[in-house]
Amino acid sequence: MIIVADTGPLIALAKIKSLYLLHELYHQIVTGPTVFTEAVTAGQAMNADDASDLNEAYQQGIITVRTPSTPSLPSPDLLHAGEAESIRLAIEFQADWLLVDDLDARQIALRNFAAAETSTRVKGTLGIIVTAAMSHILSADQAIELVKTLQDHPGIWLSSALCRTVIQSLRTLD
Repeated sequence: MIIVADTGPLIALAKIKSLYLLHELYHQIVTGPTVFTEAVTAGQAMNADDASDLNEAYQQGIITVRTPSTPSLPSPDLLHAGEAESIRLAIEFQADWLLVDDLDARQIALRNFAAAETSTRVKGTLGIIVTAAMSHILSADQAIELVKTLQDHPGIWLSSALCRTVIQSLRTLD
């Protein structure tokens, strides 16, 4: 299973000390160099603990950096450089999943996947936590606590309404 990750989910999981979930769920996690720069290089310049954790995951080979060979998207739109690069990588590798939190980027990704005729699906940080709970890597209670931690973390923005909906869904798992 090939997973391409954008910056948002990597940073969010690292901030709540749950980066291990990616390795538990997926064995091949790929990012582009722009995502590495955003998540690690820029984070280390700010002395962010999550950047050190992410750097360690890259050094251990849990996450690898690949440069996309395609210069543009089939259906270009306004995106941040890391998001565009992640979508290009997902298409190029025919990834099973693209991990991205930004709603606009998700919609653009789906349009590009359709144009490229790839079956790549999209999920974000909350989807990773739900998948970990459904895979019994986390209990429902542990997953709920992680969602609450994300929701309350000042450095992470996720919709409160979406977090509440995910918590309600997680309560049905146990």
